[in-house]
Amino acid sequence: MKKILLIYIIFFHRIILSAQTPVATASSFNPIIKFKGLLHSRYEYSMTDSVDVLGKYSADPLKSNFRLRRAEIRSDIKLNDHWSGVIRLGLTELKTTGTSFGRVIELAYFEYKYRDEFYIRGGQFKEPLELDELTSPEDLRMIDRGSTSRMFVNNYWASYQPGLMVFGTFMKEKRALNYYAGVFNGSDRSISYDNNSGKNYVGRLEFYPVKGFRLAVNGELGSIEKNVTGNAVGGDLSIIKNLGDNIHYILEGEYLTGTNLLNYVASTDSIKDVNNFQMTGYFGQGLLRFDVNNSWLKTFEIGGKYEVADPLSTDDENDFRTITGGIGFIFLPDNDARLQLNVVHTNYQKEIEALQKNNNMLIAQLQLKI
Repeated sequence: MKKILLIYIIFFHRIILSAQTPVATASSFNPIIKFKGLLHSRYEYSMTDSVDVLGKYSADPLKSNFRLRRAEIRSDIKLNDHWSGVIRLGLTELKTTGTSFGRVIELAYFEYKYRDEFYIRGGQFKEPLELDELTSPEDLRMIDRGSTSRMFVNNYWASYQPGLMVFGTFMKEKRALNYYAGVFNGSDRSISYDNNSGKNYVGRLEFYPVKGFRLAVNGELGSIEKNVTGNAVGGDLSIIKNLGDNIHYILEGEYLTGTNLLNYVASTDSIKDVNNFQMTGYFGQGLLRFDVNNSWLKTFEIGGKYEVADPLSTDDENDFRTITGGIGFIFLPDNDARLQLNVVHTNYQKEIEALQKNNNMLIAQLQLKI
């Protein structure tokens, strides 16, 4: 047994030594801390009778509303060339009625870099799944993430989770290949302990065949209850290119399907087949950005998004489509000051009296970033 163990140690040691990319040289303790802030302030208006600003049916709806959507503070900590970490707090959770204060902590993780091909991250951070969710809130193409993101976040397949992940990049200077592999609790981030002993296993691969063009696949496997396992799987693409010196475009799309675990757990059927509790979402979106570069406006943007969501495949009446159109004004570089205006149309497969109704929303949001 000792000989076998020794052979394995020598084998893996030689693999590491034979890697072409040089290991980052050891560095002394040289801490750097950077603080950042993000603010999203918005106005929402329902343009449909009997529908409130959240898109819900109501006999006496709230038709207009000013709201602080995001207020975040973040610190990026770098101790040396190998060790770093991030802490980010979502302060809007503090003013939400009935909230669990555990949700205030969004990001809190350490990161260790061995080389470009191998990082380790542990703590609470985003699972590597769902394109909209992996896009930073300061650079979302539309004002809000879409219905696909909401479905998979609400079912604990995406967004912030405590866990451990390894990731890295191969062929960084050529056709980059990024990989992510992690294990997560798979429950709400606000609780101190997982609600079961099962864990969620997540993987994602990203490939850049040419510069500015990314193809990705991701999948997740998780325990729902004893002897019952759910999953989420899908793919996405992203194209970011220049049409000239002053015009840039972004085209993105995603397809994602997975288990609606909330519906599965809520079902009172004596015999349940997890395959009957599937949800699906897909979308395509595009954004054109025109560099203006005058004294008060840096960039003007115009774009749109088409999205289809089916929360439960066995229910023919609950799927819906969302069409979003928007314009934006970027006043300072790097989206430090950005005003977005969106009109959102939601169309249900079947309208249900006093429950769900086709509607239109107007949303305006100002972003400030420091």
